[in-house]
Parts: sequence; structure tokens; C-alpha cells
Amino acid sequence: MENCFSTGRRVEYKIYISRFPRDAVAAVHRYAAGVPRGETVRVYAVGGDGILFDCLNGMIDFPNAEITNVPYGNASDFLRAFGEDAKPGFRDIRKLSEAPARLVDVMHCGSNYAINHLGVGWEAQAVLNAQAVFQRFRSKWITPFVRHIYTVGGYCSFLNGEVMNQRYQALIDGEDVSGRYCNIRIASGPCGGGAMVLSPYARPDDGFLDVIFSKSAPLLDVVKSAMDYTKGLFEKYEIYFRRQCKKIEIRSDVPIRVHMDGEAFYTEELKVEIMPRQVKFFAPEGADFADYSHRAYKKPCETGPVGAEDEARR
Repeated sequence: MENCFSTGRRVEYKIYISRFPRDAVAAVHRYAAGVPRGETVRVYAVGGDGILFDCLNGMIDFPNAEITNVPYGNASDFLRAFGEDAKPGFRDIRKLSEAPARLVDVMHCGSNYAINHLGVGWEAQAVLNAQAVFQRFRSKWITPFVRHIYTVGGYCSFLNGEVMNQRYQALIDGEDVSGRYCNIRIASGPCGGGAMVLSPYARPDDGFLDVIFSKSAPLLDVVKSAMDYTKGLFEKYEIYFRRQCKKIEIRSDVPIRVHMDGEAFYTEELKVEIMPRQVKFFAPEGADFADYSHRAYKKPCETGPVGAEDEARR
């Protein structure tokens, strides 16, 4: 960052090192508040999804602010919406500083905003399990095993009976879809988990929430479907169904486990709304959102003839 902005370029800049989760929220807000509304302020979230979440929530109130993610964290799931090989382009600070901005959707949930995905149920419990390990073992040796810890945390969450059989009162754009679910994934972006395409139909600028419900089912059925679920092949199994919507409201009689772009918390009720094209996100010249729908299972129609394309996919 110093090499880019301190060598003859007349650009005011500040480098801030985040000390703990959400520390950057206030720091970014203070800096953006000091920039005249007629001038553009660009926020470079250097790290993974956690620091992008913090920076997003710090700049969301400023229409003259733009944001990007420089991927040097454990995962940068939102950037994979630009394609599997998008990350290197976001590491060229000089080119990124001259890149155009585009409008993307964000998800509003209470006082928080997320840009990629939000999970309720076992996905959130997996994050909580992993965070418990990180808090107990604060050492650099654990860094190479971060993804493995999240994977183990996910499978351990399957053993939590309350999570796997929790009853939710849920409304999607006013439609009642209440029931027992082990997971509810609400996404704006298609990718998650570092290398997974969990919501292959989601697109960050289409103005919709893409929601996948996972019905409570016998443990063996959930475990058998888990690997395909992480590949976006949820349509192979009857325990999953998908909806697109503008707003979803969720309540439960017991605490709801939630994670937003990897930041986990508990709540008793949840309302998530899409805010279409709300944030300016700058990306390398020529970068565009990838279409991951070809990675989906796309279950053939059971009532009509199966075409050649569907037969080949089978």
C-alpha cells in the first residue's frame, strides 16, 4: 500500500491495522466521515471475509465511499463471485486503485450488513465451533489448519440435536414456510467455505436473496448429502428446497445461531432484506460476475420427456 500511494501520487491515504473483530467498523466510519461528500473515498479491506465485513459496515452510510477486498485472509468468498481465478487480480494494488466501481447488492440484517451470505443452523454452529478453537489456541501454528478446523466444526454441528431439529417460524415475502430445519442459507453471492459453491444460482447484483432451506432429517441422510450440498448439488435431495425473495423473517423459541460473512452470533428473531445495488465495489478492469449455474444439479423435469442436455447431465 505504501509503495502504491506514496511514490509521487497526490492521494491522501491512511493505513489502519485492525486489532480485533469489528475494530475496523469504527475506524473506517471515522475516516469516511472526515472526507467531504463531494470527494470519493476508497476502502481497501486487506484480508479475508471478516475484514471485508467490518469495512463494509463502516462505510455503508457514505454514498461517496467505495470498497474492495485485497485477498490476504483465510478465505475471500465474495471475490470468487468474479470467477475461480479472480483473486490474483485483486492483489495488484496499483491496478486496483485505478479500477472502475460497480454497484452490488448488500443484505441488511438488524444493524449489520453482509455482502456475500448469511447462514442459520448448522453452518452457523460450524463457525461457532471453529471460533471456540481459535479462541482457545491463539497460536500461528494453527493457521495452516484453519479450513480443516471449519470442516471438523461442520461435522461436529451435525451432532447437536437442537440445531439439527430446530423449529422456525419463517416468512418469505409474506409466504409462510415455517417448519423444522437444520440449516437455512441466505445468499447474495454463490461461493462460501473457501472452495465451495453453495448457492450456484445466486448473483451479487440481481436484487434477490437466494435462500436454500435444509429440512430436518435423519442424521445419516444429512451426512450423505453434505458433500454434494457443498458443491451446489442440493437439488439431488428431497430435504432441500430453494426460494428467491426480497425479504425473509425468521423466529424461534430457542436462540437462533447466525453467521454473516463468517461473523457468528445468537438472536431470537431475524429479518434479512436485500438492498439492491446499494454499495460501490471496485474490481479490476474487465472483471465481471461469473455464472455458476452450470455447477448446479438442475434436476430434470419428472413430468415431461428428458432432453438430450438433461440426459447428458444425468
